Amino acid sequence: MFRILSAIVLMIGFIQTGAADKAKNETRIYHTDSIGTVITDKPSYIIQKDGRILPTDSIGTRDAGSQNQYRIIGDRIYETDSIGTVRPERSPRIK
Repeated sequence: MFRILSAIVLMIGFIQTGAADKAKNETRIYHTDSIGTVITDKPSYIIQKDGRILPTDSIGTRDAGSQNQYRIIGDRIYETDSIGTVRPERSPRIK
């Protein structure tokens, strides 16, 4: 019984560590109203360390297959396809 309990505790510890590492590599952006309250019915975004901007659903799950993905390169934001490749036929979104 002690072995099973200690194994469960170790697994829970590894799961929490993995989530903490993932949070270090991402920044979340939320829609807010004029007084700063988060608007939960609008999608939020995750900015990854490599510059990819991914939309998320209302509970925070990444939508990597979404058509609305962007990548930050230098001081510009480019539209990308679902695997993160910059679309060359698209002009920069922000200059």
